[in-house]
Amino acid sequence: MRLHEVVELATSDAPPDRNTIDEIVGRGRRAQRRRRAGFAGAGAALAVVAVSAAVALPPLFGGTPQGPALQAAAPPPVEQAAKPAQWEFPADPFQFTFGAFEVGRWKVAAPTVASTSYQIASVYLDGRTTNDRAITDEEAARVGDRRKKGEAGQQSEPTIFAHLTLYRPGAFDPAGLTGATRLTVDGKEAYQVSSLKYGYMTNRMLAWSYARDAWAVLSAISDSAQDPSDAELQKIVKGLKPTRATPATLPFTLDYVPAGYQPVELGSHVISGLNGIAGARDGDYGGAIFANPAPPTTGLVEPYGGAEGESIPGSFQIFVVPAKNSNQTTGDTTIRCGNGFCTHRSADGETSIQVASDGRLSDAEMTRILKGLKLRNVNDDSTWADAATALGR
Repeated sequence: MRLHEVVELATSDAPPDRNTIDEIVGRGRRAQRRRRAGFAGAGAALAVVAVSAAVALPPLFGGTPQGPALQAAAPPPVEQAAKPAQWEFPADPFQFTFGAFEVGRWKVAAPTVASTSYQIASVYLDGRTTNDRAITDEEAARVGDRRKKGEAGQQSEPTIFAHLTLYRPGAFDPAGLTGATRLTVDGKEAYQVSSLKYGYMTNRMLAWSYARDAWAVLSAISDSAQDPSDAELQKIVKGLKPTRATPATLPFTLDYVPAGYQPVELGSHVISGLNGIAGARDGDYGGAIFANPAPPTTGLVEPYGGAEGESIPGSFQIFVVPAKNSNQTTGDTTIRCGNGFCTHRSADGETSIQVASDGRLSDAEMTRILKGLKLRNVNDDSTWADAATALGR
């Protein structure tokens, strides 16, 4: 499913048919798989507001040229990275090999997404607003009302959304970039790309070789063509340093995975992939994506799912989130299925657990996955399992 599409919705009973766009906007429902509302279809770097099933809403990150912006929270505090070490490339790819850092106006959070080919971290820029959270019901209602009334108005905050992707050796192919300018930044081979999106947003990317045949990519979209400047954009290169490899952890373990499916991407303290980066401040617990066949681990120019955040071909996904973050749940431990997913809640009713396959798996298979999912203490990540244990590898 594409990141900007309306997800299958569920009430407190069985998952129903999809609601109309107006109904979704009117209720301001939260979606479990989130659309990055400012720039649907504009790329991974474009994630800004993780809204509630908001295909109907206008771009909320800065709004359209006539639409309003939402107030964002302050960036999360930057964590201290472990003592620098040589770059490590463990055989198990679901590990984090860099930590949070600051350089110039950039604040890079600790990575939260890992795949067979890369890790991803959220990035913030001083002086600019990033809305990487789901809008509230009240905000959704206000935006829907403004849209219906056709009200105009310029954005109130200078906006940007950015993320840093660290690719494993051989995974990223700079030859696949279109319109790139070759540079040398901090002594490293680099490529920079800039393009205009929707006639008023600047989409920029800086890729550089941080180790032999291994590339890092800063992706950003801004309402300004001048800020950040090229010089500010390139400061990020000097700030990236290695840390000792640390296994990603998940708040669950799996007893059953359908034959032929392999884990290809996960989110720790976020849901999987670019959806997780879009909702970095939503307080989600974790998620994973399995695919059959697994996607390629070489020749990439962007994370799995592409610029529009589509589902990985042949995949199914697991979501573990606070119940308040999802209306796709039965409301109790009873597993219900429909519209390509199966879902239920934890015994205490506080956590929503779902398997979604867009019809690739039968309800019986998805139910079996859920029955074999053992939840750890979601509020105590010291109890969480490392990825290799969690994913049954």
